[in-house]
Amino acid sequence: MNLTIMYSITVLTLGLCGKVIMGSCDVKLEGSLLKDLVETLIKKDSDKGCTLFNRKKIPAFSAALNKSLSLSTNEIIKFDIVFTNNLNGYNPNTGTFTAPIAGVYQFSSMVMKDRGKPLVVSLWHNNTRVTSVSMKVSDYTPGTLIVILDLQKGDQISIKSYYNYTVYSNIMNYNTFSGYLIAQ
Repeated sequence: MNLTIMYSITVLTLGLCGKVIMGSCDVKLEGSLLKDLVETLIKKDSDKGCTLFNRKKIPAFSAALNKSLSLSTNEIIKFDIVFTNNLNGYNPNTGTFTAPIAGVYQFSSMVMKDRGKPLVVSLWHNNTRVTSVSMKVSDYTPGTLIVILDLQKGDQISIKSYYNYTVYSNIMNYNTFSGYLIAQ
């Protein structure tokens, strides 16, 4: 909904709540009027060609890797088990998310390193490394990346190895990659 409609709803709500608190109006009538106004404003807004997001129209994906991989330097990790892929932005064959619409997105990835091996992975936005995680602990330790990015339609996000190493996976969900639109 646009700002004018949201402002109208807020002003009406505050006005109605004030009258209800002071006892000057029938609570059922006020609730009914507010409900009718909201439904009318939503219908009016959608009549203009605008539609409110529903969960299937929000770009979101979640994928996991269920096998160990030996990776080369700067190789994209292909998380092959896809749980959610609204608007088909994530491609498990390439390991890359392509923004289907412009907006602010949150991405996270957790990758577990092999025993005794260092772990360094990076999140890439198009051809730019945005952030990295490095772990040098000797046991099976996960590294986690979380970042919020303002993307244009068509921008690409991927997780790449920083140098040769093995991603360890004994149980699915130790290695995950996910993202979703948080604001448009």
